[in-house]
Amino acid sequence: MLAMQSQEAQQTCSRRLIIRSNRSRFAARLNTGVSEHMEDSDSMTASEMFARRDATENEISGLIGQLVFNYSRFVTGLHLCVAWHNEGKDLDRYPSIAEDLAAADLLRRIEKQALTKLEDKSTGLKKYKSWLRRAHQVRETRNIVMHSRWGIEPYGRHAIATSPVFVEPPKEVIFTVDQLRQLCQACEKLSSELNELREEYPL
Repeated sequence: MLAMQSQEAQQTCSRRLIIRSNRSRFAARLNTGVSEHMEDSDSMTASEMFARRDATENEISGLIGQLVFNYSRFVTGLHLCVAWHNEGKDLDRYPSIAEDLAAADLLRRIEKQALTKLEDKSTGLKKYKSWLRRAHQVRETRNIVMHSRWGIEPYGRHAIATSPVFVEPPKEVIFTVDQLRQLCQACEKLSSELNELREEYPL
């Protein structure tokens, strides 16, 4: 009896090791770039499906982490722009209010500064307005990323960001790996463009 139980336990353990090995090999292939249109999902085994989901989750979570860093640098640039308004004349007072300023507040202040400092319909004002429009879009998308509950589509083709628990009606936003990568790149581009705008059209 004990011998039979031992044999069954060994067989179960072997099956688990085989599944894990298959998942690892499959995940290694997917980590080179998970996309929406992979091999036919109908032909996938259970282990391959789990591996695809694991690979997608790893790639998505890495990009969300990168977004945290890129967005924090973007917000730092917003603070510097607002603090140095009028060549930093009010810089001494800025630390007392900086903590209470969210990204939306900083963008509104930059808009107000641009409207005050630059002539109506000027090239500089048009450039700031275009930049601000894109900055608000990135801010709104980032807020969805940071304040949602996350899951992976059953076949690992994309991630799903769902509104916080108890929010009615619940909302879902699909994010692919490419979309999150583009969001990270957009933060970097906005930071660089703001530096260029401040040099060309100081506020």
